[in-house]
Amino acid sequence: MTTDDLTRQIRDLHAEATGALAAATDAGAVEGLRHDLLGRSGRLTAILRSLSTVPARERPAIGQLANGVRGELEEAIAQRLGELGGRDLEARLEAERLDMTAPGRPVRVGHLHPLMTVERDFREIFHAFGFEVFEGPEIETDEMNFEALNIPPDHPSRDLWDTLFIAEPGSDPPVPAADGTILRTHTSPVQIRAMRALEPPIRVIMPGRCFRYDAVDASHSFEFFQVEGLVVDETTSLADLKGTLIEFARALYGRDTRTRFRPGYYPFTEPSVAFDVGCLVCGGSGCPACRRTGWMTILGAGMVHPHVLRAGGIDPDRYQGYAFGMGLDRITMLRHEIPDLRLLMAADLRFLDQFAGGR
Repeated sequence: MTTDDLTRQIRDLHAEATGALAAATDAGAVEGLRHDLLGRSGRLTAILRSLSTVPARERPAIGQLANGVRGELEEAIAQRLGELGGRDLEARLEAERLDMTAPGRPVRVGHLHPLMTVERDFREIFHAFGFEVFEGPEIETDEMNFEALNIPPDHPSRDLWDTLFIAEPGSDPPVPAADGTILRTHTSPVQIRAMRALEPPIRVIMPGRCFRYDAVDASHSFEFFQVEGLVVDETTSLADLKGTLIEFARALYGRDTRTRFRPGYYPFTEPSVAFDVGCLVCGGSGCPACRRTGWMTILGAGMVHPHVLRAGGIDPDRYQGYAFGMGLDRITMLRHEIPDLRLLMAADLRFLDQFAGGR
C-alpha cells in the first residue's frame, strides 16, 4: 500500500468519524463508534498496523498523521459523551422532577378501639381519685370465681347456661375439668386476689375481659369487658362509695349529669345498690332507650360482704370496704350512642374509623 493511499484513508476516516459523532444521539452510539474506530480491531488501529508496508523513510510522517487523528478522535468522542451525558441527565431529572408544592400522600394512622379509649378514661379518672390498676387472669378456679365471692354451689350463675368451663384434658366428648377451672364470668375474682396480695388500705380498679355462655344479640355477647373497683380501709363507708361514683359519673359524662342510687342485690356486697344516671339519649324525658323511665343503670355496687373480706384474708371486724363493677361495653355504647353491641366486636373499619379522634 502506498503512502498516498494510507494518507487518503486516514483523512477519509477522520471526516467520516467526525460526521458520525455529530449525528450520534446517545452515549451508546458514541461508545459503539469508539469501538469501531479505536478498538483493538478498530479501523484506525488496522491502518496503524499496516505501516509496515510503507517504506521506512515515509513511516514517521504517516505515523504522525495517524496518531494526530487518533488524538483528535479521542478528544471528540470524550467531548460528545459529555454533551450527551449532560443531556441525558437533564432529561432524567425533568422526568423525575418532584412538585414540592403538591400535597403529600396521606398516611393512614391507627387509633385505639373505642372500648380501649373509654377504658383509658376510666384509668385516668380513678387514678385522680387515688386508685391503682390491679389485673388478674382470665382463666379462674371455681373457688376464686364463686366460693370466695359468697356464691354457693346452688347459685344460678354456676349453671352451664352462664359459665364456660375448661374441658378436662383428654376428655372426648369434652366434660368440665375436675378442678372446676373456668373462664371467669366477671372481674370480681380479682377483688380476692387484690386483698390477698395487698395490705390495707386498698384502692384499686380491675379492668378485664369476661366470658359467659350467652346468645349474641344487640345487647349480649359471650365475650365482654368489665371494670371493677375495690376500696378497703378502716373507716370506709357507703357515703364514700356514693361520693366516688357521683364524681366518676360527672367526670365521664359531664358536670350536669344527674345520678341516683337504688337498692340492689349482689352476693358479694351487703348492702348493695344500683347506680343510675339520667338518660343520655332523651335527657330524662323518657324514651325507648331508658324504657320511659328517664334513667339508665350503669353499674352495681355495695359494701363488701364480710364473708368476702374473710376470703381475701381481711379481718371484717377491723376493716370494711366497698366495691363497684360495670360493663365497659355498655358504658361505651351509652357514651357514643351505639345501638348494637356487635358493632364493637365486628372489626369493621367503616364503623371503627368514626372513632379516629380517640387516643
